[in-house]
Amino acid sequence: MKIACMNVDADPIICYYAIHGLDVPEIDEDPVYTNGLSRFAELFEKNSIKATFFVTACGFNEKNREILKKIADSGFEIADHSFSHNYQLTRLPKDEIYQEIKKNRDFLEEVAGITCKGFRSPGYNSSEDLISVLKSAGYIYDSSLFPSISYYLAKWLLINLKKFSGHNSKSIISSFADAFGRYTPEFIEKTVRDVKGDGSFTELPMTTLFPLAGIPLIGTSIITFPGFLLDMMLKVSKKRNFINIEAHGIDLCDAGESPKFAPLRGKQPDLAFSLERKLKRFQRVIDFYKENGFEFKTLCEVAGMKLNGTLE
Repeated sequence: MKIACMNVDADPIICYYAIHGLDVPEIDEDPVYTNGLSRFAELFEKNSIKATFFVTACGFNEKNREILKKIADSGFEIADHSFSHNYQLTRLPKDEIYQEIKKNRDFLEEVAGITCKGFRSPGYNSSEDLISVLKSAGYIYDSSLFPSISYYLAKWLLINLKKFSGHNSKSIISSFADAFGRYTPEFIEKTVRDVKGDGSFTELPMTTLFPLAGIPLIGTSIITFPGFLLDMMLKVSKKRNFINIEAHGIDLCDAGESPKFAPLRGKQPDLAFSLERKLKRFQRVIDFYKENGFEFKTLCEVAGMKLNGTLE
């Protein structure tokens, strides 16, 4: 069986201010949530595919909670992306990691009526303490590992360029070892000692291609790469049995639809492209996998298959 997973990180717009070292303003209505998340849900519903939304609760308020409830009621998986999207999460004491995750999980249970089974860490940073907390809290999978040397080098360069220009990015690289993960669903034995031999937790890395470089097949590359390069990546990827494509809510936002995007212009690469191009690119990816026999599932479904031994 060939499986494709589409998942969307619901990072609030303040995260992008923080990444680029900008002063973080008070945001009463977040266009990433009101526009980007809604468009992704509509795109997935239009194509009758299951998807996962990794939700950061701090971006929701009374004005946009209905968006979250609608996504959950539509049958999409809601997974945990931490409450405050603190890039330092893996550097916190273990009890503070637990409280950050519990606060988010409790919010999602209250508003969306669901219990999270999966997690993705802010900034793709992982640690032994983090995974241990997730396992003890009853989560069955993590999808934080991003095996991409090219991404981590680009991230390191961005952080230091921001610092050189006087804008300190809140983003961090917890460990360059995270760039060397594997490419298929696997037990995370190499990271967490107390999970070894226990079939109750699995890691679902995001898809990267061309192992030496680890070119990421994510929303940013889908939108910004030249068409011929995207086609090449899709062609290579169809040899895999499992594809895990991560996007962000901002990937389906238009720079001109809110003044809150103005400070990010020229800094956030995907905002340089039209909404029309973005929608066409994501549709192109969905059509490709459908035409090549892939079945779309949520990450929770894939984790369950892995743990039950029905996914190789």
